[in-house]
Amino acid sequence: MSSVIETDVLIIGAGPSGLMAANELQKREVDFICLEKRAEPSDLSKALGIQARTLEMFELLGLHKPFLKKGYPGPGAKLHLGGEKPSLVELYHIKSRYPYLFIIPQSETESILEDHLESSGGKVEREHEVVEVTQSDQGVYVSARHEGELKKYFSKYLMACDGVHSKIRKDLGVDFIGKDEGFTFFLGDVDVPGLNEIYIDMTLNDRGAIAFFPYADGSYRVVGMDRAKQGLPHKDDLSLEELQESMNTILPVSYKVENPKWLTYFGTAHRQVPNYRTGRVFFVGDAAHIHNPLGGQGMNLGLQDAANLGWKLDAVLKGYARDSFLNSYHEERSPIGENILKETSTMLKVINLDGIGGKIRNWTGKAALTQSWIEGIVANRLSHVYNEYNKTARNKRLRDSSLSRGSLQAGKRIPDHMLFFDGTNDERLYPLIHKHGHLCFIYIDAQNQELIDYAYSFYEKVEEKYQNLFKIFLVAKGGTVRTEGSELPIIYDVHRDVKEKLGMEKGNTVIIRPDGHVAFHETSTDSEAMMDKLAQFFS
Repeated sequence: MSSVIETDVLIIGAGPSGLMAANELQKREVDFICLEKRAEPSDLSKALGIQARTLEMFELLGLHKPFLKKGYPGPGAKLHLGGEKPSLVELYHIKSRYPYLFIIPQSETESILEDHLESSGGKVEREHEVVEVTQSDQGVYVSARHEGELKKYFSKYLMACDGVHSKIRKDLGVDFIGKDEGFTFFLGDVDVPGLNEIYIDMTLNDRGAIAFFPYADGSYRVVGMDRAKQGLPHKDDLSLEELQESMNTILPVSYKVENPKWLTYFGTAHRQVPNYRTGRVFFVGDAAHIHNPLGGQGMNLGLQDAANLGWKLDAVLKGYARDSFLNSYHEERSPIGENILKETSTMLKVINLDGIGGKIRNWTGKAALTQSWIEGIVANRLSHVYNEYNKTARNKRLRDSSLSRGSLQAGKRIPDHMLFFDGTNDERLYPLIHKHGHLCFIYIDAQNQELIDYAYSFYEKVEEKYQNLFKIFLVAKGGTVRTEGSELPIIYDVHRDVKEKLGMEKGNTVIIRPDGHVAFHETSTDSEAMMDKLAQFFS
């Protein structure tokens, strides 16, 4: 009988969510093992849209540049809602450094994530099929078959990233609540010689719906729903002739498609686990939630799940936080998943309207999209930059009611911006988060010895308890700030970005999480009270 292999975290599954989780843990030097059933990475394009907030997560991990070199920044969408002139949804409204839908095949996404993992010393253990999962109060036991041998693993925590048919979920008896939606979509990655489009191009009418997504190599993802082919017996195989037939049916003026790289039919469903945490097991990505592909949300949810959980596991494993801190993963991510399920289900119902309902949809849709403010709301909503955590009970308890209304409070996303140090060593916020992880800004406004003394007192207490976990910065409006110590670098808020975008005032302290959200924002300058607030945050 083989000995038990022990680790801190087991990751089951090496799709996008599992690879993101592995990169998050590898960056933080957490001991983990990632098991994957497949012998080789998938070569299927599958999910193709990466939203702005996910690109921000990639930047916080330091792996955004390989993506930007290989993908296609889609600037918006043309929506043909009846009539000849399309409505336009421009994505430059998105309040991010990445104001577009980034189009790249999932196979490329997985390749970039795995290459980055390997370059930093991590790896995926392939051809490991999980056959049994059990857990105790101390951890999780997994048996996996590899090359005919049954290998046994034990971990303190497990991240189930094993997809819609999750073995972990089934073995633990966790419900996957929801239902099949009963629609069949077609999908093809093909060349469309007659189309030369930089925008996503979507047509919606009584005959069905179809959208063209441009790839960087000039080919297109064609995906849609043919009303004439609903309710038929399920099949996966789609021929080029069937794709052409559906396009000819739906489009007023069709295009010829050729050189197929991938063709398939697929059905849709919306389901979600009741709790993203079961004991020491956490459900991530499609193992936690599935929905239809409208809006390009699914893979992004999973990648952001992993980004939310990775640094929290690190904090607990290194003794900075209590185990109960990990409950915040479900509290923060589950409502966002639930909202996406509702939104995509509603989108599908709207798309399926025909007759008078379809005409009303087209008229109201075109009227709404003539309003730039509505266009901005739609763009930002789809981009995930508004997916914040400030409404959870945990983060509400961390609020400071004495802050001004515009101040960013616990759970809010912090937008990236420039930080001015000395004019020769300036840096944006997100690379600083990537470099240091947990940040602390203390706004002293100008030379103010009382606040400088508070900052150093807080720094000493933080160092004693959290040992290099936080990087603390003083923030001043300008001038020259003199301190007796050199431990706290000074940011000069000459452009007032820290003041305007974070809502900081003199004497305020902001703690920034490694995922680019506010841990909490405080007006107190009592270092003992601030330490109590940190303990509350990590509890």
